[in-house]
Amino acid sequence: MNPARRFDLLAVGLMAIPAVAALIVWNSLPAEMAIHWNAAGTPDNAVAKPLATLGLPLFGIATVVAVRLLPDSLTSTPGGETPAVLFVGVVFAWVETLVLVWNLGYRFNVTLATLPVLVLAAGLVWYVLRTSTR
Repeated sequence: MNPARRFDLLAVGLMAIPAVAALIVWNSLPAEMAIHWNAAGTPDNAVAKPLATLGLPLFGIATVVAVRLLPDSLTSTPGGETPAVLFVGVVFAWVETLVLVWNLGYRFNVTLATLPVLVLAAGLVWYVLRTSTR
């Protein structure tokens, strides 16, 4: 198997984990699920449960496909396609998990929950800068 395809499968698999978890706890989830929070950490947008639990992973998978299939001039994939695909997979899986956990009734500091994404993005920028100067 092409090594790049392994990373694609890893990214898609990561996004599938919270989607499968959502199906397992489906009856415990509200019909309308919070999917966005304002700066104060209060939910300010909600959608129907099917869209909240399955829409985000489907959008993530579409993003992986776009990164791989669209011309470079349209995607601007920092560090190359594989790091971008892994970044997409991890970030989408993290956000899906946050949405699921919040809607199961577990409250957390939304600002702190975004820090791992910022750290990962900084790592991607560092990787791009490190590899582009060689």
